[in-house]
Amino acid sequence: MKYIGCLSAFLFVVSAGAAVPVQKTKPTPAGKILAGEGVSFGGVAGKGFTLMDIRRTADVKKKVERIVIDVGDMNGSALRGKPGYYFAELKKNPQRLVIDFSQMPSARLDQAKIVERLKGSLAVTNSSLSLDPVDNSLNLTFDLKKNTKVRVYQVAGNKATSKVVVDLLAE
Repeated sequence: MKYIGCLSAFLFVVSAGAAVPVQKTKPTPAGKILAGEGVSFGGVAGKGFTLMDIRRTADVKKKVERIVIDVGDMNGSALRGKPGYYFAELKKNPQRLVIDFSQMPSARLDQAKIVERLKGSLAVTNSSLSLDPVDNSLNLTFDLKKNTKVRVYQVAGNKATSKVVVDLLAE
């Protein structure tokens, strides 16, 4: 009977490990350019964070666009230091950038405002925002034009709130 319990436990562990997908791309250090596929992450854990604002600027001649995501504390106030933990993944088919923010149960912007702010974008064709109240997480998805390269990095809040910056480089 003792051996049956050990065998059952072993089979459970082996089958549970098989359910974890193999990571196709290695994490890229923050600030490196992602092309095709890749992941980048940064930030810190905390008590909770708020999506405060999203701004877009572009340089048409250089084919570069910047999206700045302001991250505040749980109460929606300016956050000093690094932003909350984020995980950004550039996917290939279809090409899209997905940014997951942990411990971010609230946003000062809704889907309509984000679409409005990204209207006329050089690289973003569509965007979506979703909040997961169970996980206390926020997900931003940007559908991108083909062959868009991406750089995602964090900016610590010293004088203003912390930020996650996304540079989109069109070819």
